[in-house]
Amino acid sequence: MVATIYCNLEDEYNNILLVRAKEDLNNNYFRTLKNSHVWNAYCGDEDYEKIGDFTHFDIQNWINSNIDWQNDLLTTTVSDLQKSNLMGYLQW
Repeated sequence: MVATIYCNLEDEYNNILLVRAKEDLNNNYFRTLKNSHVWNAYCGDEDYEKIGDFTHFDIQNWINSNIDWQNDLLTTTVSDLQKSNLMGYLQW
């Protein structure tokens, strides 16, 4: 609803939604927003490309080279995520 308000405020206003996770990772809420035609929604590799369009920086390559989510977090955090079957959140 908020996005539709922004669209009505300015003729050329674009609501952009960027989600790191790939669409096929059971991200139903993302698909709902994308299909609403109120959002220009990007996810996965497309998300990183759009960020690069805005910033002229390859953030995906930087993340892949510098971040290892599972090994950068505390082992207790990773253990808690594993016990709760939440490791997929590291991909989001």
